[in-house]
Amino acid sequence: MDGFSANVKKLRILLDLKRELVGVKLLKNQAEFDAYPVVNLINPLSYCVAVKSATFGHRIKFDKERSGCGGSTRALGFEKPTDSFLDGTDLLSLGLFRDQGASKRAALETSNILSNTYGVLVQPLQYFTESDQPDVVLVVGKPRELMRALQGYAYHHGITKTISMSGNQGVCVEATVYPMIHNTINVSMFCSGTRYLAHWGDDEAIMGIPISLLGDVVDGLYHTVNAVETDHRKEEINQGLLSEELDPPEVVYGKTYYTEYEREKRERRKNEQER
Repeated sequence: MDGFSANVKKLRILLDLKRELVGVKLLKNQAEFDAYPVVNLINPLSYCVAVKSATFGHRIKFDKERSGCGGSTRALGFEKPTDSFLDGTDLLSLGLFRDQGASKRAALETSNILSNTYGVLVQPLQYFTESDQPDVVLVVGKPRELMRALQGYAYHHGITKTISMSGNQGVCVEATVYPMIHNTINVSMFCSGTRYLAHWGDDEAIMGIPISLLGDVVDGLYHTVNAVETDHRKEEINQGLLSEELDPPEVVYGKTYYTEYEREKRERRKNEQER
């Protein structure tokens, strides 16, 4: 099994996800677009809805004509930002900002530097290969699952200081384009638009991982199993990896960093009381 395929399987098992992991790739020309034998949209669809569909196992591609959301059409590089977007006029009209100064700052800080995109491929991560990898990996899950992915990143890179969120353009900018451009993980609570269109669960959020960091996140998750997972999860992970013919970590049952910390505190208090 190649490294990419192994990482895909490990990530699913280590995070215990209920949804499919999603890979997104920007396609630069028609030949590349035509090469993928997946559903080619007939009617326009918002990018975030395509991502939601991919979490159920569907494979979708679309070009500018089938891109059904102005925000993601701009963010994904199908078209350049207009002057009215860049000066804050468009965002101010949505009622999301106090004044044009705030809306202009938001517009200029939004990742809108991609260009010349011909199409977008959105599909479950497992359909990509070692030789044909996505640009970014999307993880939709509950807070605990995203916490674990953050811990996996932190194992190698320490605390991330570059999380960028505003609650706007959650899937297209915060989870997709920002990680691609800045080569870092990012977390989004989604935005009101995608929560309306894609009907995400109220307890769900999304993380974007640039493909360059996928191996580090998976490796970090693997090496922090003993530190943070309960015995029940350790056994699930152990059995899940074995079922995929992947080596499990050397599991230590009966302890985590936080249970050991609490045990030490109890012992200190007991010793103090006995003095």
